Amino acid sequence: MFKILVNHMGYSVGKPKKVVVQTDGQELKRLGFSILRQDGTRAYAGKLVPYGKVASWHTGSYYAGSFDSLDEEGVYTVRIGASVSESFEITAHSATMRLMNAVTYYFKAQRDSGEWLLDDSALPFAGEREGIVDAHGGWYDATGDYGIHLSHLSHSTYYNPQQVPLSAYVFFAAADNLEASGNDWYSMLKRRMLDEGYWGADFLMRMRAPSGSFFRSISRSNAFNAVIGTRNISFEYHGSSSQFSEKAATADSETVTDANYETSMRSGGGLAIAALAIAGRHFYPARDYDQEEYVLAAKESFRHLKEHNEVYTNDGRWNLVDWYCALLAAVELYRTTMEYEYLADARRYASLVISSAKPVQPGMRRLEFEGGLPYFSAADEGLPVVALVLYSRIEGDRARSDEALQAAQDIMRWKIHLGASVSNPFGYPVFEDLVDGGLRTKFFFPHQTTAAPWWQGDNARVASISVAARMVASVTDDRTLRADAVRLAEDCIDWILGQNPYDACMVEGYGRNNVAYFFKNRYDFISCPGGIVNGITSGLDDEDDIEFVTKPDDRIDDNWRWAEQWIPHATWFLYALSLRKE
Repeated sequence: MFKILVNHMGYSVGKPKKVVVQTDGQELKRLGFSILRQDGTRAYAGKLVPYGKVASWHTGSYYAGSFDSLDEEGVYTVRIGASVSESFEITAHSATMRLMNAVTYYFKAQRDSGEWLLDDSALPFAGEREGIVDAHGGWYDATGDYGIHLSHLSHSTYYNPQQVPLSAYVFFAAADNLEASGNDWYSMLKRRMLDEGYWGADFLMRMRAPSGSFFRSISRSNAFNAVIGTRNISFEYHGSSSQFSEKAATADSETVTDANYETSMRSGGGLAIAALAIAGRHFYPARDYDQEEYVLAAKESFRHLKEHNEVYTNDGRWNLVDWYCALLAAVELYRTTMEYEYLADARRYASLVISSAKPVQPGMRRLEFEGGLPYFSAADEGLPVVALVLYSRIEGDRARSDEALQAAQDIMRWKIHLGASVSNPFGYPVFEDLVDGGLRTKFFFPHQTTAAPWWQGDNARVASISVAARMVASVTDDRTLRADAVRLAEDCIDWILGQNPYDACMVEGYGRNNVAYFFKNRYDFISCPGGIVNGITSGLDDEDDIEFVTKPDDRIDDNWRWAEQWIPHATWFLYALSLRKE
């Protein structure tokens, strides 16, 4: 038996197109496939390449074939022998507009509202800190988490995801991308992007702390309790997290200060500054502050965190995540103000990011933290490359600009090389981890990191790689790299839109086999249309295996790791779609 896997939402004219065949172990005797039009005539014939098994995945063996040159718009199926796939479209605009529209409405549905907004308008602090904060606004973090977070996992040192500030920033960046596309049909979408962008920016303004940093998080309360009076501005211990228990492991040994409530560059501060800086050079009438107020706030917060960032980190140091978040902040401040100080800061942070890219093969570099730990992220793996490319665009010194672009290209070449070094029919973006003193190629975020016991599906990471690959493709003169990067960018989108071993579209309300989120035999946390679930992970007991839990069983009565919607997934996906320029 075998199954033919395609992108549920279809493919775009002029872009890579792939079919993947998943078998139960049987070998296909004929390694050919046909693409059929609706009237049954053949539009394309191609060959399948055998890939065999992938890592220790229990999902069978694989074949894959491409049909990149088929650019005739229409509805098609793939036929292999007597088997026929589900139908799909090839269009000039693919599903990009529909999906961007859907994701934007998902965010509007996730806005802080109703009794949550009422409570958030006058929040006390958790713990001993005194005061009341008007912190209404922003977006709920996830299907099962009505808290609102600039970042979490701050205790983990290297694995801070960028949350609300990234979303606010990306709405403005996506609006810019739509404008640059030159397509008139994006005009309404651009308005919606700016509407959401300013909703996020206004929230970030209210989350600014008197110090110049930002308050990190509005806590979630028990989902089944009444809302009023249950929320607060929360702190995070620097050595552990209380996410999976009532009390953090280091609660009795840590002294909580004001810094525990506030953000470093890597825990949301850098992206918050970038979002406020970019908000300061746009215009949309539905906003709560004047443009100069966003810019002044960004400048003040940047100055404070540039000088005092170590106070807010869990280990009292800067690392690669701080550097690339600070780089993006400096880039956007310079673009908005054209003040030389911010260009000088961008140069310094770009140099630090570039120095973290270590040569591994000619023309290839691997990003590393100090001590040789390979860089990877559950949510933002593409962000260092994005920051380098954006920096290159403001840098007037040709040598410095070229240095940044070369680093971005070398990092992407290594990413592509890694993906081709293992059996990988889907073109999934793999990474390296340090395991037992040696480097191991991994498909999914590991269970055992400093963020443990937190781990979940990689859809945000996958979409961020799509963004980075697309941006590298837009700036490189290397034809091979350009082609490979565009293919990687499309492979990532295909995976999210259903071309994966579970034939499941990750966008609620689109495609087939959407997964429902269950919590201890309850289904209260209903997915929102247009939102994206966490996605596929490594196996529960074998990290070289694969898992996607869709129904309760003896092992799992809460499938949040796979089926909970989380805003970074939708954010990076939106950014990726905005760069398609169809």
